[in-house]
Amino acid sequence: MLVNSFDTKYSKMAKKYENLDRSFTKIVGSNNKFSRIFTSVIENKSLKSHSGAKLRSDITGQVINTILTHDSKSKHFLYYMGDVFKKDKINNNIKQFRQHGVEIINLPKYKSFKDTLVILDRVLKKILKNNYTYVFTDPKISKNISYLLDVKIHKNNISKFVDIFKKNISAPFELNLEKDFFSQDYHQDIFFYVYSNISKKIIAQGGGYQYKKNKKKLDGFGFSCNVDYIAELTL
Repeated sequence: MLVNSFDTKYSKMAKKYENLDRSFTKIVGSNNKFSRIFTSVIENKSLKSHSGAKLRSDITGQVINTILTHDSKSKHFLYYMGDVFKKDKINNNIKQFRQHGVEIINLPKYKSFKDTLVILDRVLKKILKNNYTYVFTDPKISKNISYLLDVKIHKNNISKFVDIFKKNISAPFELNLEKDFFSQDYHQDIFFYVYSNISKKIIAQGGGYQYKKNKKKLDGFGFSCNVDYIAELTL
């Protein structure tokens, strides 16, 4: 039981995080195919800490390396709840963020796209009702290669992703043709992010990726939610 000095907004916020963790676990864990993984903090050379701590800026890389090491051929349905450490874009300080996520490995990309988006939408709809919008884009835009989204071509590869989305999810969506987006370097085929209609903050992001190492190859699709931003919206 908390002493009186802690029985303030801090205890209320802690309760909020507990509820978000519980809700996420209930939704994903209800699918018997999914297993929870427990992540550890690993070193990221691009992030420096005065304390010498080892920092993690993204959990997907850790998942990929683990699967490549142990079982790169099987199908994997994974979810996690953990903390990441990222540089603040304004003042360059290291900040800690709470993250929920799902990774599906070695399934056909359209199937994994559908499965991950359905889960994510269940999570967001339960917490935020309908106050969010999906944005789909193509990671290859920044490389000026024949990317999926092309206003001059009516028939393009992204149309199948969008059709799957519309058949399974009722939330609003947009297409982004700009080069300034939030994708990690490893995303391929399609990348998406979800922003809050209230705060305009990015509350979730994800996409597909392919990875090869030492003749091993895997295809994956996943998303991560910024729990801190979602908690702010449920105040």
